[in-house]
Amino acid sequence: MTQTGQFHPSDNRLGGQEGMSAFFKRRWNGEVPLSQLFWRDMVVVGSIINIATTIVALLILAAKMSALLAVAVHLIPLPYNLFLYGSVLRTADMAGIPNARAVKIGATLWIILASLL
Repeated sequence: MTQTGQFHPSDNRLGGQEGMSAFFKRRWNGEVPLSQLFWRDMVVVGSIINIATTIVALLILAAKMSALLAVAVHLIPLPYNLFLYGSVLRTADMAGIPNARAVKIGATLWIILASLL
């Protein structure tokens, strides 16, 4: 922690591969709040990643490079998207909250849109 009371990135005891593993494990096991998992991780961060890879894929096509490369770049986030989708569904089932069905429907619509666009 710094003198101003702010956390510094080096304070992360789970750095490197352990940190990445913990990131995925916490989401898959329902240890992250459903609202954070759905809104921040899936809708905001997931959508930004999808938009960025789509833009890069379009730039590849505009540069008259390989269409296969453009498709590959466009599909790079698919495993992460599927992971987020599965994590949201699992967490919604574990949470037992009244709006779990609405969150599952929202996640399903998001994965469809993220996969098509």
